[in-house]
Amino acid sequence: MKDIIHKLYLNSPFIVKRILANVEAIRRDRYRKSDISNQIDFEIKMFEQKSYFDANRIRNFIHEASNYVEYFAFLKGYKVDTIQDFEKIPLLTKQKIRETNQLLISNKIKDKKELWAGSSSGSTGQPLKYYRDKESINIERLQYNSFYQYCGCNINNKRIRISGVKIAKFQRKKPPYWLYIDKYKQLQCSAYHISKSTYRDYLEMFKKIGAEYATGFPSGWAALAELMLDNDLTYSGFKAIITDSEGLTLGQKVKVEKAFNCPVYQTYGLGEVGMCAVQCKNGHFHILPTHYVEIVDSEGKSVEDGIVGEIVVTDFNSSSHPFIRYATGDLGIIRHDDCGCGFTTPYLTEIVGRIEDYIITKDDRKVTRLSLIVKPAVGIKESQIIQVSKDEIVINVVPDNNFDKESMKIVVETAKEFVGDMTVSWQAVSRLERMPSGKIKFLIRKI
Repeated sequence: MKDIIHKLYLNSPFIVKRILANVEAIRRDRYRKSDISNQIDFEIKMFEQKSYFDANRIRNFIHEASNYVEYFAFLKGYKVDTIQDFEKIPLLTKQKIRETNQLLISNKIKDKKELWAGSSSGSTGQPLKYYRDKESINIERLQYNSFYQYCGCNINNKRIRISGVKIAKFQRKKPPYWLYIDKYKQLQCSAYHISKSTYRDYLEMFKKIGAEYATGFPSGWAALAELMLDNDLTYSGFKAIITDSEGLTLGQKVKVEKAFNCPVYQTYGLGEVGMCAVQCKNGHFHILPTHYVEIVDSEGKSVEDGIVGEIVVTDFNSSSHPFIRYATGDLGIIRHDDCGCGFTTPYLTEIVGRIEDYIITKDDRKVTRLSLIVKPAVGIKESQIIQVSKDEIVINVVPDNNFDKESMKIVVETAKEFVGDMTVSWQAVSRLERMPSGKIKFLIRKI
């Protein structure tokens, strides 16, 4: 049914698409509308934290989870007085979520519609379905708004967003490559149509809209900035660009700031646990006090500051579907000293493995965020997209016991929506290609 609706949407006139997009925005806004009675002044308090490891807070959270969430029943009566006590709790991995997702829902929840249902292919391309607490969604939205204000932006003014939302078919050669979401005063732009022949269309639309600030995928903004600088063009309409969903290299950040004459601020988070950290003026990712973030070794033990390890997150807002010591699969480096920016929480100096590669199409578009391609696949453990040449990509999949070969036909069709006139094939493999760190990189470009 979703595939049918998706095809109808892509084939609809743009006025119909705009109506549908605004209806969806209203639906989401009703769900996300904050009903928190005591709304915290996040702008002032979101980084005020005297003690990062708060044993009382963790104990209370574990008590709630162990009494109402079947999966965490083994923690009943468990006392956490020190970091070492906390580290003895087994990591919640993505595989455990896949296997026991229903057991992670609090028995206080009578209808799963009370939760936000999400899905992600993750860094390995293996589908992950999860639920999030409504309060967690609400607070995250307040935090984003507060961070926009920290970056000098008025959340009531217009904004531009570049992301992976499908606006039009990949083959489209003329504008619009965007939709205006009236509810959010947001011009929603496609990240998949930025090319040598279209980038000026984007800039002209930016001028027409007159937005105060911009958000979205770093890869989209970096691709646009590179084309602008190659042609000696700049744009000066934004107070700031705030990125999410991906990593941004220092070189890319410099190019985007030069092309758009404004600072670029990054955020770090995941769909499962929301926004966890935001970048300060010194370039560090300060952890939000609504989350507890650890950097651990292969045994789940904390590593020393300055050492690379896996990022593990506990989201204190998601009591209806708790994420306690959630192993993200991302790698990072943490420090607990004074950054000097004014924020007092620990910070990540580097996030390793979040910088995605991209596919270069025949007409030189840089296409990233391709994890959506493999979502239709049924019964796969992991997947990996490899660009073999300018004309060809291969999708490697590791089959599970319930693997359905027929579902891969839809995967190939979906891929062509993103990459256009390229040869797309797939093959079953026993093991995916890995980085030196041992982590699987979902997208590899060999040209």
